[in-house]
Amino acid sequence: MVFKKKESAPEKEAEKTPQKLAGGYTPPKGAPTPKRKDVEARNRRPIVADRRKMSRSEKKAWKQENRRKNDELYQRQQQAMRSGDETHMPPQHKGKIRRWGRDFVDASAPISAMFMPIAILLMLPLMFLQVRLPQISRYSVPLLYALFILMGVHSFVVAKLAKLLAGYHFGFANVPRGYLMQMFGRGFYFRRWRLPSPQVKRGEFPEGVSWSEIKAAYRAQRAYKKKK
Repeated sequence: MVFKKKESAPEKEAEKTPQKLAGGYTPPKGAPTPKRKDVEARNRRPIVADRRKMSRSEKKAWKQENRRKNDELYQRQQQAMRSGDETHMPPQHKGKIRRWGRDFVDASAPISAMFMPIAILLMLPLMFLQVRLPQISRYSVPLLYALFILMGVHSFVVAKLAKLLAGYHFGFANVPRGYLMQMFGRGFYFRRWRLPSPQVKRGEFPEGVSWSEIKAAYRAQRAYKKKK
């Protein structure tokens, strides 16, 4: 039988009591402290994944994830343009200045919005009857051009007024680039087909639309051009 030597009471107390270290003494570490640049390099992650280093399955998963995100963004933006929610609209439609211009164009109800229905009504007889009645093209084609010019002039006047008044109310320097053409193109769309969807009724103009406001806007525009 093997007998174990019993530890004395003073030895047990010495093991339990922690060893007091001298002031300013730091015990050695198990590993050296890493350099700062090494830590930053380990924590750095690429913003865009490097597809060259991906496997085939990783590339497929990456494409599916991107497609899903793009679909969600597109659906969110389309819903925002139908409801008029400014938060999730695309950048080219977002902002109070663009909203003001859209409201002005939609309230003006330009005749250019009827271009497509009128063009279809004029083109159908021309397509089916020009063989039997070639003289019909003598009247339908010039009439179509005359209507197009008339509608274009009216839509341009409406877009020009929208830009003028928007600059007067929000500052001419704050009117975004391409504003005139954006409002001009909107006037040629049928009201139901416009996106963002109209949020006002015909004749329901935004605040600050009157003949006196238009005259004041012209004067302010001339003064602004002189300062530039």
